[in-house]
Amino acid sequence: MSWTTVNDQRNPPGDAQITYGITSAGGTFNLRSTGTVDYEVEWGDGTVERSTSNTLAHTYAAGNYVLKIRTSQQYVPYFNNSTDGGQITSVALVSDLGVGTELRLAWFGANNMTSFNAAFGVTTGVTNFTYTWRGCSSLTSFPLIDTSSATDFFVAWDSCSSLTSFPLLDTTNLADVRYAWRGCSSLTSFPLIDTSSLPSFQSTWENCSSLTSFPLIDTSSGTSFNGAWRFCNSLASFPANMFDTTGTLIAGAFDNAFTNCALTAQSVENILVSLDTNGATGITLSISGGTTVGQSSWTAAATTAYNNLIAKGWTITANP
Repeated sequence: MSWTTVNDQRNPPGDAQITYGITSAGGTFNLRSTGTVDYEVEWGDGTVERSTSNTLAHTYAAGNYVLKIRTSQQYVPYFNNSTDGGQITSVALVSDLGVGTELRLAWFGANNMTSFNAAFGVTTGVTNFTYTWRGCSSLTSFPLIDTSSATDFFVAWDSCSSLTSFPLLDTTNLADVRYAWRGCSSLTSFPLIDTSSLPSFQSTWENCSSLTSFPLIDTSSGTSFNGAWRFCNSLASFPANMFDTTGTLIAGAFDNAFTNCALTAQSVENILVSLDTNGATGITLSISGGTTVGQSSWTAAATTAYNNLIAKGWTITANP
């Protein structure tokens, strides 16, 4: 193959550090990044270019392309819901990109991406994954990347509506998972991740409408579960003892927490008895809507726990 070289090539040859599958209808694709960068890109159409630009434009004829990036410096992807992200169909990371501490907004809005592949260790040291894969609605699976340094998953996989499973990532140092898997409506199960340090689970699994059961995660630091399982309208099985010990609950800790679920009588009992055991007072709880069993079909233990919570100043919305 003959190459058209734009600018001089200085980076060493070898395997690309990041590869994108691109599907173009014909027109401009902007390779986007953030921070100080120095990279070489093979556009996949015979052109090779070296750049230090955060927005590098290239014109494609209609077709499918494999774009490869090499760098001995740093390249941090940053598509941030741009129209360019919609042309990306796959991403493969095969070595350290020198990404520093964040991949924030890297592939947000890459709604046509069907695969994301990464070798273990590629994301070593990254702490911030805020919005990284939000809106990647065609992504069907996710690899076991290194998240041992991660502190922030805020909105990271929101609206990844084609994900059917999720790996057991290292979440030891996490501080924020709000909205992290909201709208992952094809997930049928969720792994037992380490949540022991997390204070807020606000809308974390909201609208995960294919979940039928949930694991017994550690909520010992949790203070808010507002909307956590809202619109999980297939969620029938919920474990006992989930909330026996938590952080100091805020007044609206369980607002919309279980709105529009499909909880069985045993699951309702598990939730209410655990909250009664917790001992908190003056909290709001929603366990209504959807096909969750109504009070007329509750177990005796659930009814007793409900009455105890009302006596402790709780406000509880439930199906009749």
